[in-house]
Amino acid sequence: MKQNNIITYILLVLTAIFWGGSFVLTKEIFLAAPTITPSIIVTLRLIVASVVFVPFLLITRRWQKIQRKDIKYFFILAFLEPFTYFLCENNGIKLVPGGISSIIIATIPVFVPFGLFFAYREKLYKINIIGVLLSLIGIAVMISGDGLTTDINPRGIILLFGAVIIAVVYTIFLMKVVNRYHPFTITAYLNLIGLIYFIPTLFIFDFQNLMSVTFTWNILAMVACLGIVCSTLSYVFFNYGIIKVGASRASVFNNSIPVFTLIFAAMLGQESITTAKIAGMLIAISGVVIAQIKPNGN
Repeated sequence: MKQNNIITYILLVLTAIFWGGSFVLTKEIFLAAPTITPSIIVTLRLIVASVVFVPFLLITRRWQKIQRKDIKYFFILAFLEPFTYFLCENNGIKLVPGGISSIIIATIPVFVPFGLFFAYREKLYKINIIGVLLSLIGIAVMISGDGLTTDINPRGIILLFGAVIIAVVYTIFLMKVVNRYHPFTITAYLNLIGLIYFIPTLFIFDFQNLMSVTFTWNILAMVACLGIVCSTLSYVFFNYGIIKVGASRASVFNNSIPVFTLIFAAMLGQESITTAKIAGMLIAISGVVIAQIKPNGN
């Protein structure tokens, strides 16, 4: 039993590392190919993920058929995430340093209780509000400290917070189907339906950019890594962790994602590790952790 838990925790740490690296990889692709757009990256990423994930589900016999009454929810969910979410997130990453991007995205669990309160009247605690305030203070410290203001594009910050809001709305709609389908099945369907949104968008708005991109082996390798490692293996590992140790314990590991993002970004020279970034990150992560606490064991 203990050995199983050790394996589970190792997989959850790897998930945090992979998702932390995804921000840096995406930024690296933008730097390597200035004409590439978020829709190109995400479309290729989803294609790779689907090519890998769908056969995995068929082989493991985890593929489930969607009930007719739930089809509308899957199309709404796919429109929210991956479609609009990834457009906002990737456009934000293009304009904002990876470390700050990952911190903003890491606040999603902080705002989810507020969305569930307004949608389903789920109980909201004072500690949730404290967590929000701490997270926002931490983000402000990272953005304004050490003269970082000149490096931050306000549009990028708005887009990233837009992604957070979309993720909250996504969670609200996810509650409609989450108890009827396996998480693997939901992920696979949303990736496939997401391509229905992305492919026309790509050819209508970004065809010229697609033709101008020189796809080097390095760029293709990074896109493949995003699709196979970040969009497939990571979800498999994370869902496995939820099954073994529960959603609350598994989600705690995601709080370390910004740490890995900043480390990778510094290693690749995308950004430097400063006192303000470390302080802001610690404050923001503390806010995320505190916001997930439910008083009296509720």
